[in-house]
Amino acid sequence: MENLNSEIITSLKTLGLDVGATSEDIHSAFRKLARELHPDLTGSKSDFRFKQITGAYNILKNLTPEELEQAQKIFQDLQKDSFLNSNLKEKKPKKFNPEKINSILDKYEQEINNYYTARTPGDESDIAAITFRLKSNNFKVISAALKHSASLVNRVEIRRALTEILKRSDLDEGTAEIIEALPFDDTTRKLIALDVAKYAGQFPTGLIISLIGSDIDSMESFLLHVKPDDIAVILRRWPSGKIMNSNVLRRLLDSNDARVLVPVLGTMKNNFPGLALQYKKRLNELESHSTAAVRAWARKII
Repeated sequence: MENLNSEIITSLKTLGLDVGATSEDIHSAFRKLARELHPDLTGSKSDFRFKQITGAYNILKNLTPEELEQAQKIFQDLQKDSFLNSNLKEKKPKKFNPEKINSILDKYEQEINNYYTARTPGDESDIAAITFRLKSNNFKVISAALKHSASLVNRVEIRRALTEILKRSDLDEGTAEIIEALPFDDTTRKLIALDVAKYAGQFPTGLIISLIGSDIDSMESFLLHVKPDDIAVILRRWPSGKIMNSNVLRRLLDSNDARVLVPVLGTMKNNFPGLALQYKKRLNELESHSTAAVRAWARKII
């Protein structure tokens, strides 16, 4: 109990409050500090301080008025003892374990999630809250925020947060499916696709299709990074008569994987056969490829 009382007092001081603070004082102090220290406004320099005040608020916000009053009364009694009071003043600030901080933040984010999802999104406080939750290490929190942000996905702040999620190596299938269904406009879709193209090898096929849309620049960027089996998926969407960037086509033709070569050669034959002369040497080499379908397409183009 003594440790709990001490933690309550430490949390009050973290929020800049003195003994005697009420629940209303705690809520008001946290909101004021959160607006000043939120990483979206200050960058990473205030990350640790923001996590401190979040942890402190998480401890204090669920206390009853009686529990808060009792903890502060015990502290005031301890202050009467000069020896204990001296030790308290000289005590070094507690060092927070990063894992403990993340655990506290995850719990806090889940608790406020119901509050925000019950509101109509659109104002700046909602955008800041959603963006904050999209930066969580907990995919349950991220998924809930994504569902709530559907009408805001074309806002710059949300787009940037989504881009960082897509770059994560631990992106889970459920979150990918939610992103896949978001109502991106063409500009937002393209900006995200070009930003995350080099990570496309870790995306499920449905997400790849959603992100490239019908934009050639996005398709070409993804073709250089997706898994071989997804090459055909992208090229089936290739616009009729459109020529592929020569650098992209060259890199694809240099592959020896039939899963890459067959759809590339087919697309070349159907959409830009006039480039055959430019790549004649490579096409001649492919006439001796070990896969019959590759040999057949190479002959058709030549």
